[in-house]
Amino acid sequence: MSGKQLPPPYDGSDLTALLRARHAHTEDGPTPAPPEPRSEPTAAVQPPARAKGPAMDRRSWYMPKVSADALGDAVEELHYATRQPKHVVMAAMVRVLLRHLDEAQELIEGKG
Repeated sequence: MSGKQLPPPYDGSDLTALLRARHAHTEDGPTPAPPEPRSEPTAAVQPPARAKGPAMDRRSWYMPKVSADALGDAVEELHYATRQPKHVVMAAMVRVLLRHLDEAQELIEGKG
């Protein structure tokens, strides 16, 4: 299989030259090699520091649209009333729900 001839892997020292080389016309000749690496070492990229706080998780459940809309409306209402972040509002709503699980079970079983 004769694939396209590619230059060796690039070390990232001169991004502008690399981007220009990628857009060179291949009909005019071979693709130019990327520039030689700089003699100065590049600093390791550190990820931004994350804020200290509770561990967060994203979950997904399917639910009737009416229920999802009602939940979203309740979160918005409490968010704007208290000016607390939505994750704080959701945590409070879950704590209240957990105190009333027996009522939810009765609704599910048709006893309520």
